Amino acid sequence: MLPMNLFATLAGADAFVVMKQTLIVLAPELIMILAATAMMTAGAFVKRTRQAWLSTTFIVLGVAFVALLAVSAQTTDPFSSVALNDSFSFAARLFLLGTAFILVALAHDQVDEARAAEFFGSLLYVNAGAMLVAAANELVFLFVALELVSIPTYLLLYLPRRNAATREAAVKYFYLSIFASAMFLFGAAYLYGLTGLSNLKAIGFLSARNLPNIPNLQVGLIAVMFLLAGLSFRVAAVPFHFYAPDVYEGSPTYIAALLAWIPKAVGFLAIIRVLTSVIAPGGDGAGRLIEKAALLAWVIAAATMTLGNLSALLQDNLRRLLAYSSIAHAGYMMIGVSVAFVNLPGAGAFYLGSESILFYLAAYGLMTLGVFGAILALSTAERPVETVDDLAGLAKSHPRIALAMAICLFSLAGIPPLAGFFGKFALFASAFSATRGDDTRMFQVLALVGVINSAIGAYYYLRIVVAIYLRPNSAGPLPRRGREAWPACIATGVCTALVVVFGMFPRTLGVPCRTAAVAANTVPAEPDVQPAQPVPVARLSAD
Repeated sequence: MLPMNLFATLAGADAFVVMKQTLIVLAPELIMILAATAMMTAGAFVKRTRQAWLSTTFIVLGVAFVALLAVSAQTTDPFSSVALNDSFSFAARLFLLGTAFILVALAHDQVDEARAAEFFGSLLYVNAGAMLVAAANELVFLFVALELVSIPTYLLLYLPRRNAATREAAVKYFYLSIFASAMFLFGAAYLYGLTGLSNLKAIGFLSARNLPNIPNLQVGLIAVMFLLAGLSFRVAAVPFHFYAPDVYEGSPTYIAALLAWIPKAVGFLAIIRVLTSVIAPGGDGAGRLIEKAALLAWVIAAATMTLGNLSALLQDNLRRLLAYSSIAHAGYMMIGVSVAFVNLPGAGAFYLGSESILFYLAAYGLMTLGVFGAILALSTAERPVETVDDLAGLAKSHPRIALAMAICLFSLAGIPPLAGFFGKFALFASAFSATRGDDTRMFQVLALVGVINSAIGAYYYLRIVVAIYLRPNSAGPLPRRGREAWPACIATGVCTALVVVFGMFPRTLGVPCRTAAVAANTVPAEPDVQPAQPVPVARLSAD
């Protein structure tokens, strides 16, 4: 039975006020969605150059950025609103919007003019959906936001070029994505059946108070398993990783870059919203469910790290290597997921699990986009960069791009003092500081597995750096692309600079991540309201 005050809030909230608050909070995403719809519609009737559509996309992102800053102080009721504007939502949306500028810069020449409107419109849809995931406070709304990322991604897989490899990649991603969405919906249905609510903060509120049937171990475990399975596909975690190498290799380099970042960001933000922030606050009665959830994430983390790193050792194709690298990094972040089930604000942990996920997720996005940006800046239609050997001698022919790529690779390997090192340090430290229950040794072992895997991963990253600086290119130096590559070069430079800055001054990223993690895990207080009074209905006279 729901507490009276919570029931009053859910049943008696002013729908108009809630809708107004929600629309204000979601103004940045609405701007992007409306602009994307207009672009894709106009593209069928108006002939404009690719440069014009690119400029329009940058303008839309700029307006959305201003709108996000303008609504940063707007509050929403956690028990009745489908979207939140807490520190977690604001920080994640701000970073996603920042990476959207980088992604659009990398995509400046990745599609022909005939399909440019649909291509850049789809990019706006994908980024709007990712931002909606960060703000979601309701199961159905979260599912819609996830699909707003997936559906345009199918289109992006097919638009830049239409050959057999691209068609195969699009079909694989399409069918597996549908399967993952079905598993997520199945888990969400069990979570709804367990609580009778779809509002995530309200579910966390009930879980924290150990009300009857909150949680029921069997039903709760089914919900956790299927929700985690559906989201594991998006982050390419074992055993839902197998599509990644083939899809990355069959897709254009730019699409591989997008798949390496956006789905992973969306997946881990959704895990924090719908799982760790809902299950972890449970009181003593939720102990067994929390233990099972943490153990499940533990197994996924260990298997994903190990498989990703060992498989990457055998790769020579850059996109397949980076695909397995992406899988391995998903495993590192799953350490934070496992810890997030047991480490909560106020427990005395040096690093929170959610905090370490957010820090490493931000660092990973910059590192990976930096590497893909360098590849895009170097590739030409006549001589694409496909393998590690293609990068041999890069330091002599393109010294600046070589330096940027080397810095991002060093950061991916976890070498100090770069952002990747402090991201891994935060993950491993959160595991060592797990403070709830008697499973401290389990988390320490997981941290040790992570350290070993990080050492393994350093080998294949350093192999690329050795090729860049110490090996001659038997086919001759890569050609210089000239002015047409400057957007990709600027995007790569921005990523590299931020990797260095966040490594040299980790608090600039760590403090917002801590604040965001605390906001995500905070259970709202019981509202002090009275049930809404029924409205008297006048009786009609017989005459």
